Amino acid sequence: MSNVKFTINTIKREKEIANMVSKNVEFFKINKVRFTWPEKPVEEEYDINKYKEYKERIEKEWKKRGQGFVMRLLTFFHLPKKFQFIIEISNYGPLGFYNADTNTITINLNTHLDAIDTIMHEMVHIMVEPFIKKYDIKYERKEFIVDTILKILKMDS
Repeated sequence: MSNVKFTINTIKREKEIANMVSKNVEFFKINKVRFTWPEKPVEEEYDINKYKEYKERIEKEWKKRGQGFVMRLLTFFHLPKKFQFIIEISNYGPLGFYNADTNTITINLNTHLDAIDTIMHEMVHIMVEPFIKKYDIKYERKEFIVDTILKILKMDS
């Protein structure tokens, strides 16, 4: 069983993400978070072939670079090997973001960053989220913590 499942967003989900972006534009701008959102209605922009092509490319790259990382991450946080992440592919939103309640990472297919590194970064976010909430850690500090743990976990790769 793979710990990572890649999915393509539906039009309904894309609309939810576009709505989330519209509600958080100020936060993204203040924190210099790059994002994309629809220029036309989502239904007009939605191109399933674009999503499929991206999904195929990213799954191949994940198999090369990401498999061992998940095991190191789960070991680091003492989680069971069956723990699973869902990676949803979107045309909108920040270049990568997460939902710790569902272990879901959304990767924006428009990112010019390394998508695999972005997914790994968001996976660490999911793992540290309970601590971030418990100690009310602010955005910049949270990013520093995530990046530091990510560096440690990537030392073996």
